[in-house]
Amino acid sequence: YVLPKDPVTPFLNDYFHWFDKWFPLFGVLSVAIFSFYLLICGVKGCFKFGLRFLFFQVHPMKLNKTYMSSFLFNIGLVLLCALPVVQFSAVSFQDYARNTTISQVVNVQLKYLRFFGWFWRSKIFDYALLIIMLLTCVYLGCKPRDSTGKNSVSLRDRLRSR
Repeated sequence: YVLPKDPVTPFLNDYFHWFDKWFPLFGVLSVAIFSFYLLICGVKGCFKFGLRFLFFQVHPMKLNKTYMSSFLFNIGLVLLCALPVVQFSAVSFQDYARNTTISQVVNVQLKYLRFFGWFWRSKIFDYALLIIMLLTCVYLGCKPRDSTGKNSVSLRDRLRSR
């Protein structure tokens, strides 16, 4: 719906409009559930990134063993994921959220800013999201399981010995 110039089908927007005709609160709840699902996928990706970055663990999240710096790093990644989720939701559901404040901000004001306007009109953010998704699929296809953590323990021991 977002990448082609003329959308193939506005399925989700029609779905939300159908819920609004039936009972308006269910349309809003459906958008919230879809957006929350995207954010949860981002959180899962942040934890995967924290657990395995190239060949070692950077900031793992383990029950009762997480350092405060690791926790803050992962929270920062989650906060970095929140803005793209809001932008992607506002662009994807722009037919449903036509006269809302977020639609006004993302689909009108940010689109016509002097610097960022070219990025929005060229759909650079959408293509970047697609490329990152494809690279992640390739990486997880090559290395589907997490390591046991022995590399991070040996790295920690080597760093402490200095």
